[in-house]
Amino acid sequence: MRPALRSVAIQAAGSAASFASALLVASLLGLAAQGSFGLLRTWSDAAVTLAVLGLPQALLHLQYRERVPIAALRAWVGRYLRRLFVFAALAIVLVAVAWTRLAQPGWPARWPVLVVAAAVPFGAAHLLGRALLLREVGPVAYAAVTAAPALLLLAGVLPVGLAGAADALAAPLLLSALLSALLTGALVRRAAAAAAPGAVAAVPRRTLWSVGLETGGQSVLTAFAPPLLLSTAGWLGGPLAEIGIVSLGLHVYQLFGVAAAYVAPMAYDRAARADRTIGTRELLARLRSLLDRRTAFALAGAAVLALVVLPLLWPAGVASAVLLVAMSAAGVLSMAVRLLVTLLLARGAFRPLTWHALGRVLLGCGLTAVLMQRWSAPVAVPLALLIAEALLLAWALALMRLTHAGPAAR
Repeated sequence: MRPALRSVAIQAAGSAASFASALLVASLLGLAAQGSFGLLRTWSDAAVTLAVLGLPQALLHLQYRERVPIAALRAWVGRYLRRLFVFAALAIVLVAVAWTRLAQPGWPARWPVLVVAAAVPFGAAHLLGRALLLREVGPVAYAAVTAAPALLLLAGVLPVGLAGAADALAAPLLLSALLSALLTGALVRRAAAAAAPGAVAAVPRRTLWSVGLETGGQSVLTAFAPPLLLSTAGWLGGPLAEIGIVSLGLHVYQLFGVAAAYVAPMAYDRAARADRTIGTRELLARLRSLLDRRTAFALAGAAVLALVVLPLLWPAGVASAVLLVAMSAAGVLSMAVRLLVTLLLARGAFRPLTWHALGRVLLGCGLTAVLMQRWSAPVAVPLALLIAEALLLAWALALMRLTHAGPAAR
């Protein structure tokens, strides 16, 4: 099997593990527990993305465009993470004190929030280290690093679910973040040691922060879309059980986005190395080159297996045809949008993509609020996502046309 396909297979295992964690929580602990777990997990992911401020994309830019060696970038990342851990420790203390004095009836328990907050700097360390590895270790090792958090989370959720400890669901989030950070850090150290020795290079900090802040707005807004969707449904009266159903549906939707993420590093690598602008036709040609007959049969087999196994694992009473069909359709559109965004990132179209990401948040939450006036959350949220992704796809295609002929729009 070619390295690119091995990379896809490894990351697919991570996606399956992520979905399996949600199904396990819903099956063993109930939909209300899955609702709480989904909120904790999505808000944790959003906080990690906020903590790295777009720096993963900036690190890629410095490696590909500025040719800054990994050793110099690793030293800078280490200093950034040390400051982040100090800030996180102070923030946790302040949140703990404020929670004690300000907590109102109906607020979630304090300690799961604090545990998830403690996981944020470790998650940031994983993301920053992963960005350093894309160019250095190849697609297979990069895929293993990408899939590690989801696989570790599944390993942690299983004993918690079997023990019936719904109150302990924050612990696997912290454990998976910690172990992922340690794994990524070890690989970065090995890659830096194996790199060709040379003069110590200075990191162009102005470029690093400029690119990081421009891409950070897009990354943060994209990461905040799922928790804001779930929270919007909750604020509008959706009970935790319905939030649990919606969060399961979001996993179906995100499976397609993750599938785009499998190809995105290769697409970015190809587009960033090219001396000319790469468009949608060349991207499609690249995707077709990866889909030989054996791969097509494997994908078809995986789809049939999912259709057979998913109904068996799906919690009783949650077999909503509207939920699954709408989330799947929205996911397909999302996959196309994310691949186009990857090409636009490689062109440096950072500012238009920030507005594009803001559109995803506003459209998703706004349409959810409107549709929940008529339907319940398990119907309103999928339909809102479907409409939003169709509009975002049209928007991304327009950006592709605008940035195709000339220099990247900033």
